[in-house]
Order: sequence, then C-alpha cells, then structure tokens
Amino acid sequence: MQFIPGTKFINNTRRHTKLFKSGVLYVLNHIEKNEDGTIKYVFGLPQTKETKEVNLESIEQADNFLSIIKI
Repeated sequence: MQFIPGTKFINNTRRHTKLFKSGVLYVLNHIEKNEDGTIKYVFGLPQTKETKEVNLESIEQADNFLSIIKI
C-alpha cells in the first residue's frame, strides 16, 4: 500500500475521467477492505465537502492507478 489517508490527487490526464473528474482535487480519507475482497478507497472533495468511493480489485491495482494522478 503506497498511499495513506491525507494524500492529495488531481487527475490531470484525459484518462479515468469516469472515476475522477479532470482538474478536481481529491484527498484520500480512508481505505477499507470489502467482504468480497475488493478495496474501497474513500476520497473527500475539499471544495464541495462531498465524498467519493472507488472500489478497486487489489492494492496493486490501486497503487498503479493512483500513482498516475498523485500530485
């Protein structure tokens, strides 16, 4: 697990815009393991006080994905 709660992310790419809007700041709030074995990452959007949940298959998949959009 490469990222800890408090890490900030901005999607500055044209990829993955279904999960993360381009140019929006996301802050990792917490990480949970679901009953089915997937990993749930919960992000906060400081500008709107909303939360966004993203379910990923594994920690490795999450690390690879999040390393692309980390600031």
